[in-house]
This record gives sequence, C-alpha cells and structure tokens, in this order.
Amino acid sequence: MDIENIDKKEIILEAARDIFFKKSFYEATMDDIAQLSGIKKPTIYYYFPSKIDLALQLMEVNVKNIFEKINKIISTTNNVKQRIKTIVEFYINLLEENSKIFIVMQRIGYDFMQKEDSKKKINELFEKLRKKQKEAGDLFGEVILCSGKRVSGDLFLYSMIAALGRAIFENVSQGKKPKKDDLLVIGDIFIAAVK
Repeated sequence: MDIENIDKKEIILEAARDIFFKKSFYEATMDDIAQLSGIKKPTIYYYFPSKIDLALQLMEVNVKNIFEKINKIISTTNNVKQRIKTIVEFYINLLEENSKIFIVMQRIGYDFMQKEDSKKKINELFEKLRKKQKEAGDLFGEVILCSGKRVSGDLFLYSMIAALGRAIFENVSQGKKPKKDDLLVIGDIFIAAVK
C-alpha cells in the first residue's frame, strides 16, 4: 500500500473516531464520515467494505497500539512491581491524552453486541485481540503472588487490564472522567498482590 493510500485510510479512521464519539454506531452514517474526512463515500467503501468493517478496524488499531505499548513497557524491566506501576501510568496518560479512544471503543462494543451480524464479527475481533493479550502475558512471564502461588503472566495481565478497563468504562459510560486516584489504587492492589 502506498503512502497516499495509508494517509487516506488514516484520515477515514480519524473521521470515524470523531463521528463514533458523537453518535452511536447505528446513528453514524458513512455520509457523516465522508463529509468529515473530505473523502468521497465510494473511496471509503474501497478501503472499508462496510461500516462494521470500518468500526472493527478502528477498534483493532486502538487495541493493537495499546498492546504494543504494553509490550514495550514489559521489555524495559524484569521487576513485576515496576511493570505494573508503568502500565497503570500508561493508562492514565492515555486517558488524559485521548479519553475519546475509550468512549469510542465502549460505544462500538456495546452497539455491536445488539445485533447478531455485528456480534459475530466483534467476537472474532475479540478472539484476535485476546491472542495479542496472551502474547503480552507470555512476555510478562510467570508471577509469584504474596501467598507463594504462581500464576501465568497471561492471567495476571488479563486481570489487571480488565480491572483498569472496568474502572475506565464505568466512569466513561456515565459521562465522567475516570479518577486518576482510582486507577492508581488498582495498580496498588496488583502491586500488593505480588512478592
């Protein structure tokens, strides 16, 4: 794919992010995205055969970026407590820089679960993303809890990300900004759990 195609695709995804932020997936139209992006609708359909495919690509890009950053964090230190602290800080910074990402992902995920055709596609995406998360967990390595019990890095990382995600989405779905202190406390809970 040449630079012009990559740029157009990025412009379309950015416009879709803005539209899905303002409207639900089902309220948003490809016309809205075409108007905001300045790219004609047939060109959008060239890159994304349907609105569902566009929304899935948007979610996949966002989650992929998050896991790439988590993988980098994991590789910077072997200290589990430092990894936890840095991952929590990363989520806090991401929220402060662009809470729109979390709102859009929540909105698309919720809307997709309402209809069978999109529910099947989002479950396929979640399975694909779960594999990425498992890779990050394998990279994280086995974790020894304070009790002496050993747990896989996959389970530990999955639990921590789920806890952070739940706290973020709970607030975002109510139109509130997640509290930094709440996310730090979640980090403290996971730090306290490990040896």
